[in-house]
Amino acid sequence: MSFPLYAPAEEHDMLRETVRALADDKIAPRAAEADETGEFPWDVYKALVAADLHAVHVPEQYGGAGADALAAVIVIEEVARACASSSLIPAVNKLGTVPLLLSASEELKSRYLPPVARG
Repeated sequence: MSFPLYAPAEEHDMLRETVRALADDKIAPRAAEADETGEFPWDVYKALVAADLHAVHVPEQYGGAGADALAAVIVIEEVARACASSSLIPAVNKLGTVPLLLSASEELKSRYLPPVARG
């Protein structure tokens, strides 16, 4: 690698493999149907929640995985590789909670982040 400083950590590579396997198995086979019907893919959502990949960015203190930004991007990217529509599940969970993470009081974080982390 030309720039080893920018190489992903081994944990990121393992995460990518995990998400890719889930996406290939559970998400890709349903991608065309999800796009055709326009219905929310509850089975995809449940698979992401079961694997704790729906909101990896939520800090551990609120019941989340506490993953860094690169990990969140890897999850979104790998889900999008299988189904762009389904990638909105982890993406919107991240985008919807960023204001809380950045600016909310501890009371609001404690109220809203644990349910997101639980799915």
